[in-house]
Amino acid sequence: MKRLAYLGPRGTFTNEAAKKFIGNKDVELIPHCEIRTLVEAVANQQEKYGLVPIENSLEGSVNIILDLLAHKVDLKIQAEILMPINHNLIGCSGADLSLIEKVVSHRQALAQCRDNLKELIGDFDAVNSDSTAQAAHIIQQKEASWGAVGSRLVAELNGLDILASNIQDNESNWTRFVLLSEQDSKQTENSKTSLVCSPVKNRPGILYEILKLFAIQNINLTKIESRPARKTLGEYIFFIDFEGDRRDETVKEILKELEKKTLMLKILGSYRQFKFNEE
Repeated sequence: MKRLAYLGPRGTFTNEAAKKFIGNKDVELIPHCEIRTLVEAVANQQEKYGLVPIENSLEGSVNIILDLLAHKVDLKIQAEILMPINHNLIGCSGADLSLIEKVVSHRQALAQCRDNLKELIGDFDAVNSDSTAQAAHIIQQKEASWGAVGSRLVAELNGLDILASNIQDNESNWTRFVLLSEQDSKQTENSKTSLVCSPVKNRPGILYEILKLFAIQNINLTKIESRPARKTLGEYIFFIDFEGDRRDETVKEILKELEKKTLMLKILGSYRQFKFNEE
């Protein structure tokens, strides 16, 4: 890997996840400011690899990623990165915590920190931005009474001060990122597999039949989620994650049986998990 595209701009939590994933390797990180354009860049071979958030422990799935993988592109998940999301109250150099009156950030970041922010600075005006990274740029153009919520990385990149660390209301705030590529991953031990399927219509108990295929083989499901099929009201597709590699003999038998019970079956990849704890 010589370059890795990620959901930017510089200083986002995806940027932070990308840096942790590549470690000390000489890989150029390329920011893309919209999820759709990033995914399409990988699908169109303008980028070989792309890193995007797909799920947060508090906010749930990133639906646009699920819909793109199911309906628009033929990409594989090569790896997943789990990372805790630690929000910080950021100010311009020399800013005073007691003077902060307005706080800008992405709406989800503000929502995840609202109680602690009120305890830290009292009543404040919340201002929405497109990303936590953009919030850092905004306060550089404002008075000292403005603060931003964002990552430690975005503060370091912009020469800003961290006025308060780890201000998220819920400490169990993790985000799952996935590495997307046209290429499939190699078979490894302790891998996970993701797929999306559309069950056959007008058949009572069909979802039970699908899940039973995994249960009788003692395959652990780590996630199941429905999304609209984008055809008829009340018609859904299902995203399923499970422990095991699609090339394992047991899993291949399950997938063979699953084809008989679905109108559409798309394997999104078998991949390794990388988990990074707070440094």
